[in-house]
Amino acid sequence: MKMNPEPVTLFIPCFIDQVYPHIGQAVVEILTRLGIGFQYPEEQTCCGQFALTLGDKDTGRRLARHFIKVFEGSGPILCPSASCTLTVRRDYPDLAGSPEARQQVRAVISRVLEMSEWLATQGPLPWRPQFKGVLALHRSCKARELGVLSGAAQLLAQVAGLKITTVSPYFTCCGFGGVFKAQHPDLAQAMGEAYLEAVVTTGATGLVSLDASCFLHLKDVAASRGLELDFYHLAEILTRN
Repeated sequence: MKMNPEPVTLFIPCFIDQVYPHIGQAVVEILTRLGIGFQYPEEQTCCGQFALTLGDKDTGRRLARHFIKVFEGSGPILCPSASCTLTVRRDYPDLAGSPEARQQVRAVISRVLEMSEWLATQGPLPWRPQFKGVLALHRSCKARELGVLSGAAQLLAQVAGLKITTVSPYFTCCGFGGVFKAQHPDLAQAMGEAYLEAVVTTGATGLVSLDASCFLHLKDVAASRGLELDFYHLAEILTRN
């Protein structure tokens, strides 16, 4: 673990705040165990991912401007979501109008890091997480595009008793896709069923992910198929001992 890492600012996605607050609490527990100071700007809202997926650039631009205002400053901005991290880093520059605004946007987004991406650079954890079982690493579309799965695998390798499996690269999407599930529910269901069947064939009894948003879809699919699978965010696994 690096000595005296600088304090961080937490960017907690709206769906974690509203649906999975325990994930945010797990992130805080990790930082507390590491002795890293943090702040949580209460003015933060949605990053605009769903609006941008629907092509609503006006709403996306308004939310992006609010994000840039809230997170002005210095130091790393940590986010426990690959999809929201990717939205900020990939899409925000195109939403800026003037060169001055674009420069301001780039100054902020250069500090935004997905949690495992940052944590993997800090060295081995000073504790040994424990998890007895087999989990499939959920290779979400956004985590792959962001390029952070290797860091997640590095962290999971430190968990005693945990065996990680993966499914075939053929399964490029679980069927969630944000608004895709709402727009094409039957297709999303079929994709989710095929994906979870592939997970089960690996011997895994659950999934671990950098994108808990996918679980909004996959938990429903598992319930509809009578599959008894567990779903964990990486932060939850790293705090188990």
